[in-house]
Amino acid sequence: MTDRQILEAIFAEIKGLGTRMDGFEGQMDRMEGRMDGFESRMDRMEKRQERFEEETRNNFADIKLHLENITDRNLSILAENYQNVIDKMNVPITWMNRVMMNEIRINSLTERVSQLEQSHS
Repeated sequence: MTDRQILEAIFAEIKGLGTRMDGFEGQMDRMEGRMDGFESRMDRMEKRQERFEEETRNNFADIKLHLENITDRNLSILAENYQNVIDKMNVPITWMNRVMMNEIRINSLTERVSQLEQSHS
């Protein structure tokens, strides 16, 4: 084998390696594209998680506010009217219960109206 033939054989091998490296680079490009897609999906998932946490915090705040405004007020009404119920034993209990229940319903409806006004403002 002559020096020229050896050089041509080496050149052919190097050319084959170059072709294989081009294929490898294409695979790497595809893998990078997949990784970019994965990262964007992870970013979207993190944003959704943050939004869920924020909504949960808001819901807990709404529940706390409801308990403070409505439940506490209704308990106060019941406590204030307890003495009246004892003092007015001649009045049928069902009548007093209806009055108190109506007051509680009015308070609840007032709160709902106020929430609707806030949500549509």
